[in-house]
Amino acid sequence: MDLQALKKVSELDVFSLMVFKIIYETGFANIAAKELSVSAPKISRCLTSLRIIFNDELFFRRQQGLKPTPLAERLYQPICQLCDMLSQIERLAEDKTNLQQRSVLHLAVSPSIITSVAVALSLCPRDSIGKVKLHSWQADTEELIYNGDLDFGIGFETQDTHGLEAHPIGSATSLCVVGHAQHAFWNNAEAIKLEDIIQYSIVYLRCRGFNNRIDPLELYCQTEGLLLEDIECVKKLEDWYWHMLTMDSLALTICHEGSFAEQIPQLRVERLPDSEFERLNSVMPMPNYCLIERAEHYRRYSADVKQMIIDITRSLLV
Repeated sequence: MDLQALKKVSELDVFSLMVFKIIYETGFANIAAKELSVSAPKISRCLTSLRIIFNDELFFRRQQGLKPTPLAERLYQPICQLCDMLSQIERLAEDKTNLQQRSVLHLAVSPSIITSVAVALSLCPRDSIGKVKLHSWQADTEELIYNGDLDFGIGFETQDTHGLEAHPIGSATSLCVVGHAQHAFWNNAEAIKLEDIIQYSIVYLRCRGFNNRIDPLELYCQTEGLLLEDIECVKKLEDWYWHMLTMDSLALTICHEGSFAEQIPQLRVERLPDSEFERLNSVMPMPNYCLIERAEHYRRYSADVKQMIIDITRSLLV
């Protein structure tokens, strides 16, 4: 091999080779961008770099897509073999890294069900799922999942899932009312009505992708022309609890989360009648929870673990 040829080979990178392979097989740069989960400009830059290295156009634009040049035809098989070999090396290295460093599964969860998910996971045998570190869903969670800093998340179907895959799980089918055990509201709690709840201060936990703009109870009052004088949102679960304990506020939450609030002696929890739930749901339907993850070849967990998380979450929504 002469020095010029050696220099060309040394300038190649694995990602650019994958770009070449996918464009050769499909004829479209946008398909390469989608399969590799990158932007179209990055694919264009890789293709430009390859053309400079090989001093060849490599692909001509035609009506049916990109067509390979004679040199690209000759390069295809060797590049396929090299990509396969490098993929094997990558898998071996990643397997070792996962065994040594990736013993903890990082899972982002909407704050609306994070306590329920944590308790449910604590009941799972450690040998079936291992250690799971929960992270409350934040503004940058989608980006962290996309970059691999988080393994996957349990969020809403309305999240910005650009470049990620979303698998529907289900939506809440009931709600409960939470408030201080000595709250005046409980004096007439035999038949709970939304009109009775809004006579008092209301607090709700802001959840991205659901009520970060307006809460269902607030929208219901606007729709029905009802006066809601005092409603406040909080961003942290602990603030939600403290608000009810010290500010005499009431809150609505899914029933499984409410059962944990009930463990605090100073709080009382009662199920919202189905008829009242339907009134809320008619103006702002309960959101669908989804499992949100990266493309399959980037995942560092098994299909069994994924299904276990889906089943756990689904069981909490009934």
